[in-house]
Amino acid sequence: MITTAPLIDPWKILAAWVRQPPAQAAAMGWRRAGDQSLVLARSCWSLALLAGMLGPRPKIALPSWFCNASLLPLRAMGADLVFVPVDENGWADWDSLSQADMVVAVHTFGRPVPLESACAACARTGAILVEDAAHALAPAPGIGETGDYVLYSPHKVLAQPDGAVIIARNRPLPSGGGQSSDGVTRWLGRRLLQWALPDRSRPRIPQGGQNTFLDDPAAAAMPRLCAPSALSLRLMAAADLTAEAARRRRNAAALRHAVDGLAGWHPLFADDGPAPYRLALRCDDTDIAMARYAALRQAHLPVESWPDLPPEVDDSNAIGLRRSVILLPVHGALPPGYEQLYAKALVHA
Repeated sequence: MITTAPLIDPWKILAAWVRQPPAQAAAMGWRRAGDQSLVLARSCWSLALLAGMLGPRPKIALPSWFCNASLLPLRAMGADLVFVPVDENGWADWDSLSQADMVVAVHTFGRPVPLESACAACARTGAILVEDAAHALAPAPGIGETGDYVLYSPHKVLAQPDGAVIIARNRPLPSGGGQSSDGVTRWLGRRLLQWALPDRSRPRIPQGGQNTFLDDPAAAAMPRLCAPSALSLRLMAAADLTAEAARRRRNAAALRHAVDGLAGWHPLFADDGPAPYRLALRCDDTDIAMARYAALRQAHLPVESWPDLPPEVDDSNAIGLRRSVILLPVHGALPPGYEQLYAKALVHA
C-alpha cells in the first residue's frame, strides 16, 4: 500500500523478536569509529538535552527554515532561539551570526548541507556544532563527519514505532531517557492493518495530513522524554541501512522521471543524495503548489508540505520555501510502479 511512512514487514518483526539482538547494538548503524551514542524515543528531545548542558537560557542558532513542532522541548526549557536567514536553497547564512552557544546545521530531506560557514560561526562564537540529520537515513559523506554532536531519527525513516539517536564526537553525552515509551501496540496494529490491505482500498481509508497545502498541523502537546521501546531497539539493530538507501535512491529516480514532464516545478536539489527522505519539488508559485497538492489529495496519494515555520520567522526565503515546496514519498516499502499513479493524478493539475 502507498503510505507516507514505511510499512513494517511482519517477518522483520518476528525476526527481531526471535533473534533478539542486544540493546547496545541498536545505534551501531549510526556511529562512526570513536563515537558515543544515546538512544531516545523521539528526536524532538535531542536538542533540548544538548542545550541543557550549556547552562541557563542557552542561545541556540537555527536555520529559519525549520519545523516549529520540533522546538517544543527547547522552548519549554527557556532556551533563547535565534533564527538565521536562509538562501533560496534553504542554506543558512551563518556569516551573519555574532552570538550563540549552539549552532544547529540541518541536513534537510537527507541532503548534505555545506558546513564550512557553520564551522566558522562556531569558531567565532565559541558555540558547539550540532548536525541535525533527522531526515538522513545514516552517516554518509558530508553527514555525521563534522559536528560535535549528530542527531538521527530512525523513527522517521524506518518502519518502527520510535527511536532517535544522539551521537557525541569527542564530547560528553547528556543524560536522559527514563522509562520505555508506550503506544507500541497501537502503532503495530495500525501498521499491520495498512500492510494487509490492498492498495485499491486506499481511496476508502481516511487521509492523514493537512487538507490544503497552506495548512499547518494542529498544535500538539509536547511528548514526554522517554527511552525507546524494546521493539524499536531490536528493529534498529537489525536494519539493513545500505539496502534501504538503495531503494530510496531508486524510488526517487523513478518518481523524478515520472513527473519530469510537468511544467511549473522542479526538484529542489540537483541530485537526491545518499538516501533521500522525500522527493522535494519546488513549484514556480504557490498557486501551482496548491493545485498539485489538491490533485494528489483527491487521488488519495500521500503528499506533504514542510514545515510549520516558527512564528518568529519573517525571513522571505524561508517563507517562500514553505509556500512552494511539495514532498512526495520515496521510502523503500513503496510498491513497484507507484510513481505512475502520481504521474496520472497530476496530468491535469
